Parts: sequence; structure tokens; C-alpha cells
Amino acid sequence: MPRNFSAQEQQRIPSTLSAPRFATYLTACNNDAAAALRLYGWNARVASAFLFPLHLFEISVRNAVANAASATYNADWPWVANFERSLSRPHRPHFSPHQEILKVRSRHENPRRTGKVIADLKFAFWVSMFTVSHEARLWQPHINVEFPNAPATMSVRDLRTRVYQVSDMVRKLRNRIAHHEPIFGLDLLADYEAIEEIVGYRCSDTLAWMRRAETVVPLLLTEP
Repeated sequence: MPRNFSAQEQQRIPSTLSAPRFATYLTACNNDAAAALRLYGWNARVASAFLFPLHLFEISVRNAVANAASATYNADWPWVANFERSLSRPHRPHFSPHQEILKVRSRHENPRRTGKVIADLKFAFWVSMFTVSHEARLWQPHINVEFPNAPATMSVRDLRTRVYQVSDMVRKLRNRIAHHEPIFGLDLLADYEAIEEIVGYRCSDTLAWMRRAETVVPLLLTEP
């Protein structure tokens, strides 16, 4: 990434990005346009580097929920009445897990294809499955099966809560990255370590692969 920018670049690139968008970076860099451009590039590269850990985290967590739901209800769990009744129904504009399952499963009715439903559900749905309302039926019997490497000292409630907290953090970080928003002001090293924690609870081999392949930490240790 270039560290030096010509006067023309310092004028034209921010104009292309838009003044309101670039203003966040200018403010962070005391109105130094060249420094703000370096920060913008660093922010974009870190966001890109996060995609692989976020991918592994999301797939790991959603499959844990799907496995637990299948064991609790049956392989057609998206269509099971008891499962549907377990889902919360908040009013708009809040996300509704109940409305989400109705909408997504309607696209995969004939024949019923649970795998397609799993792939199409929003990540917010999977996050919602770690709220306390699902603890007794879903997680008391299954959380230690799905997260076998969690500390033995963690209670079911503590583990469920921790997975929920990290999953919700991941949801917010993922959304900021998807919308090309600034993430440089976040505690990104702590966020990455939390991702490692939950992936490790799920599968030590997947964690080892992620650690070998990730490029987030080296970037976080460099200056913009």
C-alpha cells in the first residue's frame, strides 16, 4: 500500500470516496489527508483479512445450532411446529426469528430442503438461537456436544451466554465490513481473539487451520 500521496491524489481520491465518508478518517488523523488515506487503506485491508475468520466462525456456529435443532426436533426442524413456537416474534423494526424462518422455509417447501434453509437464514437468526429462551430445550442437552472444547468449569448458561455475546459482536463487525464502514476504532485484536475462542470451543483443528491462514493479526500489528 502506498505511504505517500501526491497533492492531486490527496484532493481527488477523497472526492471519489465522498467527503462525508472520508471525514471520519480525516478527523482521526487531525485533518492530515495523506495520513487519512493511509488509514483508509489499512482499514480496508483489515476488513478484507477478517473475511476468512468471520466465514469460519459463522459456518461453525450455524452448524452447531442446526445440529442441536435436528437432535431436539428432527431433520425437518424448520417445519416443526414446536420449533416454530419457540422463536421470538418482536415487532418491527426489530429482527424477528419467527418471521425469518417462515419466509426462508417457504422457498424450500417442495421438497423440504433443510440444507437450503440453513444456507439462506440470516446470521441474526443464528445469533438469536443463543438467547436464554432456547437454553433449556436446545442447549442444556447439546451445547457441550457442539462445543466440546469449552472449559469444563463453564456452566451451560455461561457458555451459551459467551457464544451469544461473541456471535452478536461478529454480526455487528460483519455488517460494518459488508457496508464498507470504518472499523479502525474497534478493539479488533480482542474481537479476533474472541472469534478464535469460540471456533476453538467448536473444533481445535479448525482453529489451527484458521491460525495458519489468517492475516488479521499481522496487519493489526502494523501502523496504518
